[in-house]
Amino acid sequence: MKKRSPIWALVLSVLSPGFGHVYAGNLKKGLWLFLLQTGGLFVFGKLGWLSAAYGIWFFMLFLLCLYSYAILSAVRLALANQFYELKSYNRWYCYLAILALILALGQTLISSRGALLGFELYQVPSRSMMPTLQPGDYIAVDTKDLSLNIGDVVVFRYPNNRQTLFTKRIVALGNDRVAIENGQVILNGKAERIVSVDERFRRSEVSMSMSETVVPEGQIFVLGDWRDNSNDSRYWGAFSESNVIGKVTYIWLSKEFSRLGNKITPSFL
Repeated sequence: MKKRSPIWALVLSVLSPGFGHVYAGNLKKGLWLFLLQTGGLFVFGKLGWLSAAYGIWFFMLFLLCLYSYAILSAVRLALANQFYELKSYNRWYCYLAILALILALGQTLISSRGALLGFELYQVPSRSMMPTLQPGDYIAVDTKDLSLNIGDVVVFRYPNNRQTLFTKRIVALGNDRVAIENGQVILNGKAERIVSVDERFRRSEVSMSMSETVVPEGQIFVLGDWRDNSNDSRYWGAFSESNVIGKVTYIWLSKEFSRLGNKITPSFL
């Protein structure tokens, strides 16, 4: 016989919903709460909600409610079990095994969320995509939609260092002819308005003109929206479509309240 500590029930519930219930003596409810958390993540991810701002906000609210309920419920259960007969799972090595499972599953879902759940979340570090994206913006990325189109803003592995991630806008695809004349992107001999940018962001010589180049099949050519301040395909050429991680869909968190929930469209204008 050993009473349950409400402090330990709270701490374990913070680590994962349901862990506090296992400690306090309700294994079944603990498992259900744990499955509700991981199952919710899978459902939200597979439905594509976590690559949209509203889906991320709703999931955060869901987690807040789930954690709040799990903590309060586990604390109340621990207070009720002042004279508790230890079960077979109330052993330190069982708690250690549960903790290891939580950490392993969490690490797997975090490191492989793009492949398993179809979304990625990143923070924008540079100004090369201003004003579409600004430093400090948190963006949602759809990794399920593998179709690439002119005007899409994508996150990709920098071809000269695959450990580094870049965010740019696609201006040409495989077999396209692309050039810049008077600051306008010329695609296959015609001005491509969907990737045009304001004059304020294309005043330097390198942004005003570029000799025509043919994009090899299976590759893409990208530019930053702030043409004067972007390290892009003008300097290191086109790169393989396989380097693309996904399409930027929304800004789900930003320093500026007015930017919250902004959808990233195929057009700068």
